[in-house]
Amino acid sequence: MKEKPQWELIGASLAAIVASMCCVVPLLLVGLGISGAWVINFKAFEPYRPLFIVITLVLLGFAFYRVYHKPQNCSPDGFCANPRREKIMKKVLIVTTAFVLGLLAFPYVVPYVFGVAASQRNIQTKRVVLEVKNMTCASCPVTVRTNLMRVLGVQEVIVTFNSEEAVVVYDSTKVSIDALIRATTNAGYPSSVRSSN
Repeated sequence: MKEKPQWELIGASLAAIVASMCCVVPLLLVGLGISGAWVINFKAFEPYRPLFIVITLVLLGFAFYRVYHKPQNCSPDGFCANPRREKIMKKVLIVTTAFVLGLLAFPYVVPYVFGVAASQRNIQTKRVVLEVKNMTCASCPVTVRTNLMRVLGVQEVIVTFNSEEAVVVYDSTKVSIDALIRATTNAGYPSSVRSSN
């Protein structure tokens, strides 16, 4: 009796999702309005993308083998004896394959679709930790962050009230550390460099 290849399809879909997790999940979260510096943690999955791509393709290949290979002995109550079920499974396999291949291609195609690839070639991302003075209330970090985010070239800012610091990720081709210090100082929060890289 030939079983339905549903586990291979589910496994291939999950492996494809994990393979594109560093790119698809952050985009989905931002689309849902969920954001924050923690989203960058999904980049940790990027080194494992080739492994999950191989797992995905192996599972898809096995699913195709199970759907299209005709067994020698097919019992009357088996999956292969019912042409209607077999036809439905072939359609499900094709739809799932298109979905999975779309997920696998997403990280490689999206920069060209959105025109980001050319602009990112010249980006030189750096990180600086600023020691920020005069933060005396819980709303002060919001003001500091807002003023830093207004500076052209700043990509992300995390301001911590307790440690009196602002972690700024910026494009060094567009903005200097002096400009970041001026932005906080002009807002009433003088700052200095604690560390940079």
